[in-house]
Amino acid sequence: MANKFTKEQFLESKQFEQEERYLLTALLEAGKIYSMKEVKELLKKEKQRKVK
Repeated sequence: MANKFTKEQFLESKQFEQEERYLLTALLEAGKIYSMKEVKELLKKEKQRKVK
């Protein structure tokens, strides 16, 4: 089973760059837990999104 972490733990993580942590503040919900795989997929989708 994959480890799960809270939004706050991801925001404090040194694994992500500053711009990624900024995106995570908007993408992740407080009080919910996420796996590293879920978070990396969310970031990947957001970075590939086209701006209109």
